Amino acid sequence: MQLNLNLTNTDDIPIILLNSTKKPVELKEIPDSYVITDVETTGLNPYSDIIIELCAIKVVNNAVKEEFSTLIKPDRIIPDFIVNLTGITNNEAQNGANRRRALIDYCNFIGNFPIAGHNVKFDLSFINSALEKEFELKLTNDYFDTLFFSKKTYTDLKSFKLTNIASHLNIDTKNAHRALKDCKMAYEIIQDIKSKN
Repeated sequence: MQLNLNLTNTDDIPIILLNSTKKPVELKEIPDSYVITDVETTGLNPYSDIIIELCAIKVVNNAVKEEFSTLIKPDRIIPDFIVNLTGITNNEAQNGANRRRALIDYCNFIGNFPIAGHNVKFDLSFINSALEKEFELKLTNDYFDTLFFSKKTYTDLKSFKLTNIASHLNIDTKNAHRALKDCKMAYEIIQDIKSKN
């Protein structure tokens, strides 16, 4: 569902954020339609670190329909460890969207779809922290975690990192730790989990 907002007023708020009375529910079954989300950040703390890449894949009736991907211009230097992990350079990030614009576009992209991700609460903590700073609101979308379902499905694995599960399933892990690639790996893992259950 693509929502169209008049963005001539900087006070515009994405419609999905206005349903603030609903509480998100963690789903224990994988639906057929959802949005996979992943972020790359400057660190691990959603209140002191920031998002530098925000991506999502919209899945409708188990098939990928659309992709969303944006870098977000940081207000600080990206630590060397993050540059080495993600490959996102400071120069590249400076060409990213401003945070408010990226969040509006992201919210319009995901609509009311359930949100999926690997250790998704990490991603949601960063997204909600950014939304609180910009709009004083949080997402109310239901969500599910591929980590939870992976632990139930791949019981012989010793590590449940996204790349380890992908390697176990012979899924290409090149460019892992870039948000869109991580979304694509999560999608293939979800499809495999659904085929086994």
